[in-house]
Amino acid sequence: MFQSDKQSNTLGSILDPNIEINGDINVSANLIVYGKINGNVISTETINTAKDSIINGNLIAKEAVISGTLKGDLEVSGKVVLTEDSNLLGNLKASIIVIEEGAKFAGSCDMSNVNDNLNLEE
Repeated sequence: MFQSDKQSNTLGSILDPNIEINGDINVSANLIVYGKINGNVISTETINTAKDSIINGNLIAKEAVISGTLKGDLEVSGKVVLTEDSNLLGNLKASIIVIEEGAKFAGSCDMSNVNDNLNLEE
């Protein structure tokens, strides 16, 4: 799950399992979440959530790998992976969707014109 950005060779940011954030997060790099976030998360790159992580808010990113719990809508301009440990309680909008066996997903799925509607900074 821990991946580096192949183009710039940087790791991005990591939120430790002991961290709880109450508020929105905007990052211009990869983000790995092990802790809990009560707010929206926006990244111009990839967001990875660990098995026991919790996000109570919407998530917008270029790509995402969800292994924890996300209670909110997920909008991804590229590829999203819901792993076997994921629990998505919200709507999903992405260009490419991979849902592994065992993943939990309650919401609607939309794969049309994703890039036109996302508010990612270029």
